[in-house]
Amino acid sequence: MSAEINIVFGANLRKFREARGMTQEQFAELCGISRAYYGRIERGEHSATIEMCDNIASALGVHISDLFVNLPY
Repeated sequence: MSAEINIVFGANLRKFREARGMTQEQFAELCGISRAYYGRIERGEHSATIEMCDNIASALGVHISDLFVNLPY
């Protein structure tokens, strides 16, 4: 189940990032993390911490809860 959650979470991030017309590299720089690390989160290969989720939400200008829409439970 956690792998599926990570994949859906990553797809949510991709949707937000692409809606802003940003590359992974541009967005990772905005978040202060490496592109490789961000790419692993977006592909569902790595779980983001709550702190990282807050950082990502701030960079996107959305509420942290918006990142968790449609996650399986």
